[in-house]
Amino acid sequence: MRKTREQSRQETRQRLIASAQAAIVRDGVGALSLRGICEEAGYSQGAFYSNFASRDELLLSLMEHYIHAEVEALRDLVQFTQQGTLDDTLSAVAGRLASAARDTQWSLLAIELQLHAQRDTQFADAYNAAKTNYHTEFALLVDDVVRHFGLTPALPSLQIAIGLYALWSGLVVQGTVAGAFPRDQLFLAFLRAIAGAPHVG
Repeated sequence: MRKTREQSRQETRQRLIASAQAAIVRDGVGALSLRGICEEAGYSQGAFYSNFASRDELLLSLMEHYIHAEVEALRDLVQFTQQGTLDDTLSAVAGRLASAARDTQWSLLAIELQLHAQRDTQFADAYNAAKTNYHTEFALLVDDVVRHFGLTPALPSLQIAIGLYALWSGLVVQGTVAGAFPRDQLFLAFLRAIAGAPHVG
């Protein structure tokens, strides 16, 4: 069956995103080259600019792709652990968020995008819209946990999602601090407090 123009465009776009993701994991954000991305994906730079207005738009799309994948992984984790206790679920979510905060390449990308948004008002509009989407996806996940365990959280789901993203971003920027609790413990304490869950241990 022959592909439509839109299907071909989406395939090109996804291959470019995959190429950029592989390059970041391999070489880091600083070494990212549009020419290298295009060559690895098997496209010309003209094909790149037919799908992305700039490197910034590609990086934003890449971050959105990463966040969406993380939310889906968390959703699967929540569904699996909901067979146990609330603490099982919160501990699993905290562990996953801590792992994401330790992922150097994605952490650097998140920081780079945040800093760029502070300097460029036009990019900030797109970046803030993307963050709104992140928060909405996390909020839907929080809603699932709240409904399943019959919780009365201290904040609305969207505010919990914003707080979680801010905590994750802050831990990424802060890096390692002598004497600090492990990140999974910090996330777990936040989740327990907001959910109204009793402290365990």
